[in-house]
Amino acid sequence: MTGPTATAEMLNRVVPTLVRVARRPGAVLLTIAGTAVGLFALLGLLLATGATAWTGWIPFGVAVVLALPVLVLAVRRARLQARTRDLDVEVVRGSSGAEVVVLSPGEGGPGGTDPSRRDTEEEQAVLDAAAAENAIRTARFFPRLEAAQRAARVAAGGTVNAPYLADDVRVTVVALVGTLAAIPLGFLGAFVTMLMLAG
Repeated sequence: MTGPTATAEMLNRVVPTLVRVARRPGAVLLTIAGTAVGLFALLGLLLATGATAWTGWIPFGVAVVLALPVLVLAVRRARLQARTRDLDVEVVRGSSGAEVVVLSPGEGGPGGTDPSRRDTEEEQAVLDAAAAENAIRTARFFPRLEAAQRAARVAAGGTVNAPYLADDVRVTVVALVGTLAAIPLGFLGAFVTMLMLAG
């Protein structure tokens, strides 16, 4: 194979764009979750330091547990942004302030090789291999998601062509759900702990 397939080229354009679009909402989500869990942890620590029994440490322990998915999501988000930064998509801000996607030169870009000229049989073989990989669902934890990621890796030609597929997406999904849950639970825990401190 002389270079990335048309599927890999498409992924390398779509994924960075989605990452760029989700950058601000992701930052807002992590900020709110971090605030909720941080406040809960601070109040829990204040309660624990003045407690006479070990049960006084329970709120702080719950806050630490809620902080874990938030930290995992923050790390995964930073890694995803770093791994998509150097791909063939560049987002520039226009005169009106809107973001515009620009395709950089490369496979399929201006001055690059037209993907439509690639051997269609070779491309079809890659897609068939990806479909076969997607049909194998042996994982016990989110098997469809795990199979879809493996299929995407095959279609992209491995993590060398698609570095953003290196991390297990199932862990990221669980961290996202945990972060969403940490917001109401963190604020609720902070409120209850505040009442306990006041009492």
